Amino acid sequence: MAAPSPSNSGGVRAEIGDIRAIEGLRGLAVLWVVAFHFLVLREGKFDDAFVALVNGFAPVHALVRNGYLGVDLFFLITGFLLTLPWFKHARDGRPAPSAREFYVRRIRRIVPAYYVQLAFLAAVCLPVLISWRFVKAELLFVLANLAAHATFLHYATPLTSASFSINGALWTLAIEFQYYLLLPLLAPLFVRRPLAAALAFVAIAIAWRWAAAHSFGSWVEAYRAMSARWQVPDSALRSLIATQLPGYLAHFAAGILCGRAWLRAAGRPASRSHDAVMALISLACATGLWAVLRFGLAPLGELSWLAHPILLAGAIAAAVSARPAWSDALLAPAPLAWVGRVSYSTYLYHMPLLLLMGKLLPGFGGWLALPAYLAALMTLSGLSYRFVERPFLARRRAESP
Repeated sequence: MAAPSPSNSGGVRAEIGDIRAIEGLRGLAVLWVVAFHFLVLREGKFDDAFVALVNGFAPVHALVRNGYLGVDLFFLITGFLLTLPWFKHARDGRPAPSAREFYVRRIRRIVPAYYVQLAFLAAVCLPVLISWRFVKAELLFVLANLAAHATFLHYATPLTSASFSINGALWTLAIEFQYYLLLPLLAPLFVRRPLAAALAFVAIAIAWRWAAAHSFGSWVEAYRAMSARWQVPDSALRSLIATQLPGYLAHFAAGILCGRAWLRAAGRPASRSHDAVMALISLACATGLWAVLRFGLAPLGELSWLAHPILLAGAIAAAVSARPAWSDALLAPAPLAWVGRVSYSTYLYHMPLLLLMGKLLPGFGGWLALPAYLAALMTLSGLSYRFVERPFLARRRAESP
């Protein structure tokens, strides 16, 4: 196989190589989300030892109960990685990466496994978890939902955002896809004026979330009329608006700045003192995030949601800066790195599989429920990665010039 052309390859691995700590962070992010959904979907419904353990130990409960922040971590990682080729091309005096090549890579990366999961959702999950009677009675609703999901527009309306209340986690794929569409236009702004672009992203996110909470009356009214049959409360409609793409631009910006800092530090000789300082900064940020979650702190008032990406970004930047040895030891052991590699498939299937387990094995609980669920989930994730994700990625590499 010929090496990719340096002028137009633009892929992160082709340009940068593997960043082992980031792979481990992917694994942590998906396990955090999985633990969160396991807790909230089984709590009060099943005799589950893991749920009892978490609810009985406040320090751990704070982390698991806020496991939705694994999504924030995923957005930071996306910001970190995908702009690196633009920064590297600019540093090396080369033309910007090809937008067309970028789009092709992203489609090959996320669409095949996503579509297979949609087929699984329609053919297995809908009839088992809801019923064929519902599918037949609400065929137009079902088809409209599937069409919205197929085009990554499902998070645009309250009728499609919950993914049939079976795989609500899919909302993040809509955000990611929309971000991919914009990235070739946005990345050059960060190359030219990184701090100004990041501040603009943060300002847009703040304004968007404020407007979602206090304004956007016509939009909320339209959503209310659209979902009148289900009587969705205004708070949920406003939350839907707040968490669309503009509301997460601060997260992507924080990740982009982390990636830029990592690239600038790459190649510099590391020192034990530097590694020690970075370890302390990473620990301080992680501890600060835990304290915010554990004690319900609101350090920035209505803007306290910003504390999450700021502290996560600080921990990430310190953990991977100049590739300190401790970060690979902590974040990239082989099992966690493997979970990171299959994390996309894990994310796609973790909620449907959990709901199917509850439906088909309602009496299965105790200490065996979580290990059995994780074993099944990792097996399914490994199969999806091996037979769906990898063939399309390998085909793309083989076609590279």
